[in-house]
Amino acid sequence: MRRILVILLMLSSFNISVFAQKEGEKAYPAFTFGAEWSAAADLWSGFHYNFFAPEGYRVDLRGNSFNYRNDSEAYVHFGYNFNENWNLALYVGYAGVGEMSAVAPITLRGTRYFGRNPMADRWFTFLDLGSGICLKRPVQEILSAKTGCGYRLSLSRDTKLDLLLAARSIYSHKNITYDGVPIDPDRTNRNDFIIAGVTLGMAVVF
Repeated sequence: MRRILVILLMLSSFNISVFAQKEGEKAYPAFTFGAEWSAAADLWSGFHYNFFAPEGYRVDLRGNSFNYRNDSEAYVHFGYNFNENWNLALYVGYAGVGEMSAVAPITLRGTRYFGRNPMADRWFTFLDLGSGICLKRPVQEILSAKTGCGYRLSLSRDTKLDLLLAARSIYSHKNITYDGVPIDPDRTNRNDFIIAGVTLGMAVVF
């Protein structure tokens, strides 16, 4: 009887160790995908315009202002976990950006997760950089940058809920008007416009 108990205990220990090893090997999926939504507050904008007025003289305008406007943004993303702490993902989305109208950014986001256990709730930081287009006529290119932090709630091995706080800035070009007259792009030497603010959102990751 004693031998049988010893054998059963040894088998149980073996099964537990194998199970733990398999769980350790599969603590996180290699590939990830998900969706993200954030409320955005545009807080500051700056511009530098240089163009020829309809009368023929050169005009150089620059300035900045603090203001507040509510917007929102939504993304889908596909990523890869290099290990339990680092993820790189491609984000494609749609965002409202104050006076710039709507934009469609395409960015790469690197995320650093803290703590060694992917199954646990944990903090993270991220940096997001990319390009895209401004959805207006004529269509303009944009540059997008975002940095922030968040807290990940681990619902299961494959399902996570992220709470996000970030600062974002987007650079593009506006349609210039001078004394109520639209300025043709052919008469424009410089047309820089940047808008910055903060976002607060959440994401579901699988």
